[in-house]
Amino acid sequence: MGRMVPRTLMRVVLAVVIVAGAAGAVSAEDPAPKPAPSIIMNLINRPLESQEQAFNQALKAEALAPAPSPVDQWEVQPDGSVRNKKTGISMIVRNPCPPGDIEHEFALAAYNRALARSKPRH
Repeated sequence: MGRMVPRTLMRVVLAVVIVAGAAGAVSAEDPAPKPAPSIIMNLINRPLESQEQAFNQALKAEALAPAPSPVDQWEVQPDGSVRNKKTGISMIVRNPCPPGDIEHEFALAAYNRALARSKPRH
């Protein structure tokens, strides 16, 4: 029995050394690459834009936008009238000489004659 204790003790020490060596070898290997952070985490970690900076950018964008032409300020209504978007003034234009009326035809012929006279002849 006296010989068995040192042999058992020697086997335990040897097993501990082997296990410790294997653990050291495993830790010396390259560690596994870390998984890439999710897109949600990337969006959350971005710095926030200040309210003042956002307001200034909105003002600059509005100032650099081209002004609408005077024609764009008028919108045609379903009844044929036209309303100014900025002032709210409505305007109705009616033709006193509807097409097909004899007076309209005479007025059109007079206009065409005057137009022909005003053109320079070469």
